[in-house]
Amino acid sequence: MLGGLLAIPAGGLPKFILLSAFFSVFNTVQCLVAPLGMTRRIYSAQPQQVTPLTSHVFAAWTALSAVLRYKCAFNMANEALYDITFWSYVIAGMHFVSEIVVFRTSRIPGPVISTFCVAVTSILWMVMERDFYIRGF
Repeated sequence: MLGGLLAIPAGGLPKFILLSAFFSVFNTVQCLVAPLGMTRRIYSAQPQQVTPLTSHVFAAWTALSAVLRYKCAFNMANEALYDITFWSYVIAGMHFVSEIVVFRTSRIPGPVISTFCVAVTSILWMVMERDFYIRGF
């Protein structure tokens, strides 16, 4: 599984997605080990709504995202995997936008900004580079 590290495709996008996968693993562990720590900081406008259960659910979603991102980083030409990974960033980005604008559980400035920036950067970069990785142009 880790032997694929030597076969990462050329370009910055696969490396960025791989880095995002590693940060997702870190966040997953953090949500499981100290469920009320960083998660309450992200949802700082309504920290009382963060429970160990919600943090564990967030960990499960983030673990799935980490697996998708890891696999995508090494298989950028796989159209289905590329698209699913892309949509995982869209869902994450929309989640954080809704938490800031609609539900008002997160605040800007705050820790949510870094997660939102990764999602937006990934979405834009994946749209711009899709043909290069999928079609080989």
